[in-house]
Amino acid sequence: MTKRKKIYSFRDKNGVLFVNCAECERGGNGKLHNCSCGWNIKGGHYGQGCCAGTLLENITEERLGRQDLTWRLK
Repeated sequence: MTKRKKIYSFRDKNGVLFVNCAECERGGNGKLHNCSCGWNIKGGHYGQGCCAGTLLENITEERLGRQDLTWRLK
């Protein structure tokens, strides 16, 4: 059994893709490095990212999770 890397990007209950900075093409592990806040982030954490990012090529849609972000509105 192979250990899988934890994925921090997810789709919310409305289907909007939330891309973690470490899993984005513009972030620290991507090729572009042109994001004003995530260009140097290489490790993943929940809540660190945006909805405008693009997933890295090696992360497939099937590996994404679903989360409810209502806890952040309180």
